[in-house]
This record gives sequence, structure tokens and C-alpha cells, in this order.
Amino acid sequence: MDLPLNISALQDFTLQNFAKRNCLSGEGTCLTFKKFWDVVDTKSEEFPLQNPKTPFVIFAENSISTLINFFAIWKAGGVVVPLNPKLSHSQKDKILEQIRPWGIIHFKENQTTSFENPIYLPIEVDLLIATSGSTGIPKLVALSVGNFIWSAKGSSENIPVDPDDKWLINLPLFHVGGMSIIFRTMLAGATAIISPKNINADFIDQNRITHFSLVSTQLDRFIQADFPLKKGPKAILLGGSKIPQFLIKKSMELNLPIHTSYGCSEMASQVCTTAKGATQSELMTAGKVLSGRRVKIDQKRRIQLNGKTRFLGYWQDYKLQKPFDEDGWFTSNDLGEFDKNGFLQVIGRLDRMFISGGENIHPELIEQALINIDGILNAVVIDMPSKTYGSRPVAFLQRQKNYNDAGLRTLLSKKLMPFQIPDVFLDWPSLEFSLKPSLGQFRQLAQNKISICN
Repeated sequence: MDLPLNISALQDFTLQNFAKRNCLSGEGTCLTFKKFWDVVDTKSEEFPLQNPKTPFVIFAENSISTLINFFAIWKAGGVVVPLNPKLSHSQKDKILEQIRPWGIIHFKENQTTSFENPIYLPIEVDLLIATSGSTGIPKLVALSVGNFIWSAKGSSENIPVDPDDKWLINLPLFHVGGMSIIFRTMLAGATAIISPKNINADFIDQNRITHFSLVSTQLDRFIQADFPLKKGPKAILLGGSKIPQFLIKKSMELNLPIHTSYGCSEMASQVCTTAKGATQSELMTAGKVLSGRRVKIDQKRRIQLNGKTRFLGYWQDYKLQKPFDEDGWFTSNDLGEFDKNGFLQVIGRLDRMFISGGENIHPELIEQALINIDGILNAVVIDMPSKTYGSRPVAFLQRQKNYNDAGLRTLLSKKLMPFQIPDVFLDWPSLEFSLKPSLGQFRQLAQNKISICN
């Protein structure tokens, strides 16, 4: 079949093939594909954009209303910019400064704020996803609906989806991980299920969820809470960070249909994924390259990406920056290698950024927040292995004031997201070091004091 690579084609495709089937469910509401598009068409009339490709910011809570607004903006010809409602004011301001949106939807305030003199993006752009670079400054990744459709097609090769299936949207809709789920279900005529904030086993049972997208933290919690994951799920897609070996072993003992993967915003989610029935050794990798993507490793072991899911560029300095070589390859900061069987092993990052429970953590950002506290002279943050989150930040502090850990966490909570706050605070090395220790020395010191975080 010809893939529906724009929003109008996607509407026609789903109405022709799945009009009476359920499209979206949650919050006590269930919409067929016909009803969903009727609501979207009506809602799109509320976005009378003077020019196409005007950005529209949505502080995106996971809800049916959020998705309706996404698709309505696309139908109206606009560009969706979904943002984390918990972004700091400075992060929000930096993003808004870059895009000057036509409007902002605040769901909690139940209002829409409009701006004068909005900018206009290139015609091929449908979506800007905010993701932080190594400096913590938000980057705006420009993507098209077509990127997500190609992503969904490649995903279906290793993780098939049928019209009777139900995929839980348990990842945030301001991440590609959450966003991509709705396109996978639409392409298959399946149902996307909005997860409640406090999900429980009864909800999974009652809704007969067949597909999950989880980070390792979520899967571990599901297992610990004895969720009914072994009663019928067809697939559990894991991503966000390297999956702990103990969790893979536990999943296999429970016969859970897990798939490990590697993906990024710049490739509209998945790049590589393991197939059904993968062995334990295969699940310790990111899997093989999916269709619609191309991957190679350069001499510095950096992962280079290309293909039909590759992003359009970064929106920066009021224009679309295209960080590609003459052949269209994008060089990421991820490091990796292929084994002899073609499985990708992700080694780490070229910079210091690490992933904890699916969230990017930048040590420099935490260090700055720490030394901005009165009485903290110096700070170095490193990542340490975590049983639950993959990695967690640990901080070394040179302090003039005797802050206790609880007091430090309280102060940091005013400047950082909860997942950025270090698990452990250690004292600065003694004067046996004539010079400031290297990061490797700090890590060795930490390992001598703590073996693993929770």
C-alpha cells in the first residue's frame, strides 16, 4: 500500500479502512476513527491561521484533548510544539523566544494565549520536539507526519499491530516515544489507550492492553506490583536507556515479550529494535536496524543516521539548521558498534550526558545549580549505576556550610526537575590530591563508597 505521509492522507486512509473501529480511548471516553476525525475537523476551525506552518505551543498533558488539539492544528495547517508542563520558566522562555507561536494552550488554566507577529516555518515541518543538548539548552527537532508514518511502518516489522490490538500511551506526548504510539495504532487501525496517572492492574485487565512502551523504571515497577503483564501482552517495547541485565533476566523468567531498542528524537523514535523471541544476549543489544532507517558507525564510533525517518533539521536562530553531510547523514553524539550478527550495541555518549529512567541528565546543569547555593564552593556530578533507573547522578561537594542531604534536596527542588537531583552527596576529596581530580578519579572515589544506587 501507499503510505499516508501527510495528515489529510492519514485521515482518508483510516476512514476508508477503519471508520467504525475504536481509535482512541481513555478518561471514560472512547472514539471511533470516524468520531475522532469529526471532532478534529470541528476543532480545527478554532485555529484560523493566517498562514500555514505557524507554530502552536501545547503544554502537553497525556489526554484525549491533547491529541485532538495536535491533529486539529495539523488539519489547520499549523505546526505542533508539545512542551513538558514542568519545564522551568527559563527553559520555556528560551523556546518561546525561538518560535514566537501563534498561540499557547494551557490545559490547567483552560485558556489559549495568542501572540502577535508569529513566525512561519518551512512547509515540510509539522512538529517541533524540544530536547536538550549537552549544554541543557533546549533544541527544537523539526519533524514531519511522514517521519512518524515511516517510523510506524518500520516498527511494525518487529512488533506487529492488528486492528484488535490496544497500545498504552504511558510515555509523555511531548516526547517522540509517546507521540509515535498514536501513529503506530492509526496505521494499523488499532486503539491507543491513554494511561491514567495512577495506573493499576485492574485498568490493564479491563482494557486488555496488548502493547506497552516502557522505560526500564516503569517495567520494574510493573513487575514489582505484580501487574498482569503475563496474561496476554503481545509486546513490551523498552527504550530510553540501557536496560539493566537483571530486568532482562526477570522478564525472560516471566515470559514477558520484551523488545529492546535504540531510538532518538532526530529519527522519530525507534532506529533499531529486537525481534520477537530474541535471546538474552540479543536483548542486551539495541537490536537490528529497522526499514526506513540507515545506520553506520564512524571512526570515532559515533552513530550516524539517515533514512526516511530522519528529522528535517533543528529550528535555531529563526531558521531550519540542517546538520547533515553532503549525503544526508546526521552524526549523533551516541557511541556504538555492530556485532558480527548486525545487532547494534550502544556504548554511551560522546559528551557527559547520561540517561536516568528515560530522562536526559546533564551533569553540568546540576553542578551549576549546586554552586549557586550559598556555601557550596565546588561541585562535580558523575553518573553511577542504578538498579532501578539505569544510572543516577552522584555529587561531590566542597562546602563551607554543613548542609544536610534533605536541606540540599529542598534547595535544588527550586531549580531542578526531581529526576535531576542527585541521589547521593559526597564530600570533596581530601588534600591528598594536589590537583582537582579527573572525572575518572571522582568515579573511582564514588565506587569506593557506594556500589550502586537504588
